[in-house]
Amino acid sequence: MQEFLLILKGDGMNHLSPDELQNIMSEYRSWVNQLGEKYLGGQRLEDKGALLKSKTDEIITDGPFLEPKEIIAGYFLIQAKDQHEANQIAISSPHLGLYQIEVRAISFPKMK
Repeated sequence: MQEFLLILKGDGMNHLSPDELQNIMSEYRSWVNQLGEKYLGGQRLEDKGALLKSKTDEIITDGPFLEPKEIIAGYFLIQAKDQHEANQIAISSPHLGLYQIEVRAISFPKMK
């Protein structure tokens, strides 16, 4: 099994009513239960933050970010046998549609 990071992009839940938020959270809990041990964790991130491009104190971007499509709203860490299975897990997420989901394999350094 390989680990994959599912990156949620956009401002998908910012416009939902409390009832809609409750429904999506219920669907999320169901989805996590269905994934079982394939689900390793995840968190929602705040809209604001900082983008640093060097080791100086200079902040290139200090959020909130201007473009909603640039917001990284959260992430999930999952296990899958390959990229195809990870993509299928992302497609099954109740967050797809509210967010774009980028699926990236975690790369481990080779041990000598």
